[in-house]
Amino acid sequence: MKPGYKMTEVGVIPEDWNVVSLNDVCIKIQDGTHFSPKPGGNDYYYITSKNIAIGHLDLSDVSRIDALQHRNIYKRCDVKVGDLLLTKDGVNTGNAAMNDLDEEFSLLSSVAMLRFHISIYHPQYFMYQILSDLGQNRIRGLMSGNAITRLTLEKIRLLRFPSPTSLDEQRCISGLLSDIDSLITSLEKLIGKKKLIKQGAMQELLTGKKRLPGFSGKWETKTIDDIFSYERPDKYIHWDTDLENIGSVPVLTANKSFILGYAKCADGICSNLPAIIFDDFTTDSKFVSFPFKVKSSAIKILRTKHRADDLRFIHGLMKLIKFSLGGHKRYYLSEYRHLEVIMPSSEEQKAISDVLESMDSEIKALTQQLSKYRLIKEGMMQELLTGRIRLI
Repeated sequence: MKPGYKMTEVGVIPEDWNVVSLNDVCIKIQDGTHFSPKPGGNDYYYITSKNIAIGHLDLSDVSRIDALQHRNIYKRCDVKVGDLLLTKDGVNTGNAAMNDLDEEFSLLSSVAMLRFHISIYHPQYFMYQILSDLGQNRIRGLMSGNAITRLTLEKIRLLRFPSPTSLDEQRCISGLLSDIDSLITSLEKLIGKKKLIKQGAMQELLTGKKRLPGFSGKWETKTIDDIFSYERPDKYIHWDTDLENIGSVPVLTANKSFILGYAKCADGICSNLPAIIFDDFTTDSKFVSFPFKVKSSAIKILRTKHRADDLRFIHGLMKLIKFSLGGHKRYYLSEYRHLEVIMPSSEEQKAISDVLESMDSEIKALTQQLSKYRLIKEGMMQELLTGRIRLI
């Protein structure tokens, strides 16, 4: 152990840090109402576990109740701005967020409110402690053996975390983590915006509502059957006997995971050429440009009948078809193949595909950057919240 550090029940921490329980640092720990209010009313927010995301409130699907019911609930649990909200019940148990709403609202019993001694302890610092890997492990430890995923108020009070004795150091740590959280949030919003822009571009470019400069020819109406030839894989991989997950050839399956695993490069490879994979189970399609094997008989392989047609353009059309169907039923390929689309010249197909692919590349680069920032934050939490790295 290096000088200036000590061993504690929560691991090695700086000598001038303490291990404190939430009961030590809070002046009030209370949960919301144990009696669900009657629906209706539009006076006050009624916040439940679904509204406590990881590090922030999510009010996209918040309910409201009338003033009379709110008053009865608020007498028991008077949540104020700056309190910490911790999910104690249900699938979101362990989620925590600062309350930044400067207004009254009602709370359900699935959420606990923690009010801190703010002259000594910084609430946001403890939010990050709760959300850290060590904090989540402690929460899971307290819930072990329970038939229902639940934290009681008594167990919440017992949760213990390392803490600097200096309020300024607590603030500095949470400030740095808050800064990278803001960066992550802004990047998430930018990616969401770029995806919406791409979706709008697909709707306009793939349907001919908007034409690229230099193109003016008439588009031709075709069915999916006119465009594609269909193949069934001549051999399927059996997971237990054939797939050892030690090879380099992807094995495709008919669900959202798509790539089930990897097999050795032997017989049964479906194609070395680009193709579209159609999934009977989800009416989904994917553009594939690598050799692959197939696990599920629900997968069909689609190839263009005319070599000049751009497969990426047609894949975009199939995505639009799936979107227009609304996902309300399962469409087999036998039904899907009779749907009509309009097709431009092969040159315009390629030009449109290039535009959309450029958008995809930008989104992919931003997504990779987001993953990098998330890893940086994870590393910062491990170092700063344990005192391994001290701030000057």
